[in-house]
Amino acid sequence: MKKWLILVLLCLPLIFIINVDAANICTATKYNELKREAYKVELTWELKFDAEHNHYFEVTVANMNKDVLLKFGDSVYEANDDGSQFIINTVLEGGNTYEFKFYGGYDNPCVEEYIYTKELTLPKYNKYNELEECIEYEEFPLCNKWYSGEIKDKDYFLEQLEIYKNSLIEPEKPKPDVDDKDIFQKILEFYVDNIKITLPITIIVILLIIVLVVVKIIKEKKKIKINLDI
Repeated sequence: MKKWLILVLLCLPLIFIINVDAANICTATKYNELKREAYKVELTWELKFDAEHNHYFEVTVANMNKDVLLKFGDSVYEANDDGSQFIINTVLEGGNTYEFKFYGGYDNPCVEEYIYTKELTLPKYNKYNELEECIEYEEFPLCNKWYSGEIKDKDYFLEQLEIYKNSLIEPEKPKPDVDDKDIFQKILEFYVDNIKITLPITIIVILLIIVLVVVKIIKEKKKIKINLDI
């Protein structure tokens, strides 16, 4: 009996060591849990300006806990004790996509094991949108704050702005041609321009019409009278 008791007492430290080692093993379950935690981390950017009005981007990290580490560039970032957000202490430029890599935290069995990568694309800031010309022509594409195209220099910007201005000018409507006038207008103009000739002709035509009408009336009356006599 004493032998068994001695054997059990000798095995207890070994069992304890095995349990401690098992707790420190990075299992697939623990790894996947860390991956889910890394996936929840939020990365947001904000445009900033320094004292000389040079622009740069500031990235803020939120919703990160102590179980994961963030490595970016040559720096390693650990979550705050209170879980509050923190800022990446690196000046970043727009127009680029950056990779933020997550690893297991120092107090985790998967310490420094690579877990997950988040990508963050920063838009390209267009400094020419600050020019006075963009106040009046804010719809001009090169005045867009986040214009992603290439603007060589200010001279190129102004050259393209002039092209844009000219495109806004409506072309003058052509004046109506003389030939576009209708027939009545042409006849009237001809009549007025040649009144010395056209007026006598008009009078003669009117007199002829009157004479014809009178003659017709007289003939009609004679026919009626003859019929009455019969």
